[in-house]
Amino acid sequence: MRQIDIRELKLIQIEILDQFDAFCKKNNIHYWLDYGTLLGAVRHGGYIPWDDDIDIGMLREDYSIAEKLFNEQTDRRYKLFTPQNNPDHRYPFGKLVRTDTVLLEYGSEGIRSSVYVDVFPYDNAPDDEHEKQRMFKKRDLLGRIRRLQLPMRDGMTQPKKLMYRLGAALLSGMPQSRVNRMLDKNAKKYENKYNEFVCDFADPYDTRYLTIPRSLFENFIEIEFEGKKYPAPAAYDTWLKAYYGNYMQLPPIEEQKSHHVFEAFYLDSDHNI
Repeated sequence: MRQIDIRELKLIQIEILDQFDAFCKKNNIHYWLDYGTLLGAVRHGGYIPWDDDIDIGMLREDYSIAEKLFNEQTDRRYKLFTPQNNPDHRYPFGKLVRTDTVLLEYGSEGIRSSVYVDVFPYDNAPDDEHEKQRMFKKRDLLGRIRRLQLPMRDGMTQPKKLMYRLGAALLSGMPQSRVNRMLDKNAKKYENKYNEFVCDFADPYDTRYLTIPRSLFENFIEIEFEGKKYPAPAAYDTWLKAYYGNYMQLPPIEEQKSHHVFEAFYLDSDHNI
């Protein structure tokens, strides 16, 4: 079993992205570089120097088509897993993975998956402000529950560890897959109603109560990322300012570090680790 270093990890992620890009072009499906990946493309021409993943976004209608077709049309080494097409999927949003790798997140007792690219679906946000707040609050509650189902992280204070252990014990009978499906269901509540605003309701790590005009994700340009061209919203400046504020300013040096805790490996012929 050979460990994948950070340079190889990024090459595999770009390889996965290229597979998905080709699939989307073939099927006239829209996606875009998103979050830190879009920011990295604009500010650095590639990865943010201390980042180690790739994020893409899709409107739910395109995400649903990809969810149905990608695994049928693409080399079997690459899969798109979601809560809907894989009951064992450990996340409430999509992951494009390379199946001949394994990635251990939060240690050997944490989440086992493969080297991935995150795929975030953007869903219709209700017009009613109270209903919108209710959906955000449900996302936040389910996100907190989900975090309690993960292994304890380093750096926690003793009181926080005690609260963590108590919460984890109380939630021991609730599978993480159920929480992920609940997050997915909450996000898709207005799936069949075309609304002016959309939101990434499925991301349990996001605590912003931010909705975005759908029109921001209807026109695209190509932008350079690691020497290649990928789709980005034509109004990327508006989107990045809404999400990050002054996104061209570098964060303090102490914040310039990855927020992920994982190790990645190439699978051997027996798929054991």
